[in-house]
Formats: sequence, C-alpha cells, structure tokens
Amino acid sequence: MDPRTFRTRATLGTADGGTPALRFEHDYGHAPERVWRAVTDGERHSEWFGFPVVIEPVKDGRFSVTFSPDMVEEGRVLEVDEPHRFAYTGRGDVYRWTITPDGDGSRVVLENEMGDPDHMPYSAAGFHLALDKMEDLLDREAGRPASGSADDGPSFDDLVGYYTDLRDKSA
Repeated sequence: MDPRTFRTRATLGTADGGTPALRFEHDYGHAPERVWRAVTDGERHSEWFGFPVVIEPVKDGRFSVTFSPDMVEEGRVLEVDEPHRFAYTGRGDVYRWTITPDGDGSRVVLENEMGDPDHMPYSAAGFHLALDKMEDLLDREAGRPASGSADDGPSFDDLVGYYTDLRDKSA
C-alpha cells in the first residue's frame, strides 16, 4: 500500500489545545457549492458516509449518525459559513470542514480533533474511504465517470493498519 497513490491525504498532528488531530485533504473536480451540499445535506451525506446522518445545518443545530440501533452518535453544529466552513461535534470529537475553490474544483480540508486517540485509526480509515466515496458520488451526479472506485483502493482493515502505524510513529 503506497500512500502516494491515495486520493485522500492525511496527516496527524495536534490542535491548538494539544489535542491529537487528523487532517485530511482531498481535491474534488466540483464547485464548492456542490461539495458543500454533499457535506451539509443529511441525505446526501448519508450516501457517501455509509450510515444514516441527520444534519440541521445551522449554528447549534443537530448532527447525528446512526451506526446501529444501539449506537447513535449525537452532536451539535458549531459553525456554518456557506459554502466555506462547517464544523460539528460528535463522539467527543470536533470535525471542521473547510472548502476552498481550487482551479475548476475544490479543495476540502477536514480537521478531526480526536476525543479518543485510541479510536483514531478506525475513524481515519472510515473518513478516508468516505471522502473517496463522496468524490465518486459527485462524479456520477455530474454525469461523468467516477474518479476512482473505493473498491479499487485499500480496504478498511488495511487503512486501520496504516493509520495505527502513523499514530505509533508520531508518539
């Protein structure tokens, strides 16, 4: 597995308060407004994230993800600056999305301040695959071939191993 071939790039660092933080970057061939809708509309977010998501995209609005009937992650929207910045809480984490124009498309930066560093490899693997799936969804909606297939890249388990090694090397 060669990280140089990843469509989603990730680094591990710390947030302002010293909290461990993951930073994902992904370039999309779509306008910021299209990417914004994919991130902030619950139904569209659910399509690429793989689990039902409810979003009230207003400050202090609800954000929830249902992983199973017994595991529902509840959070709150912290920031809404359409179509540039969106932030919310969940599972003790803070998620900050920044969407900027980049040529004919957009660059997305997702910063995930980790409430539970031991969960980092799993969260990282999930977001890595989800950000790739979001690109494929946007490509199909635009009537063009998907940029790649999440099925063609590394598996969830392979990415958990990769991100575990990244965490351990950073310690």
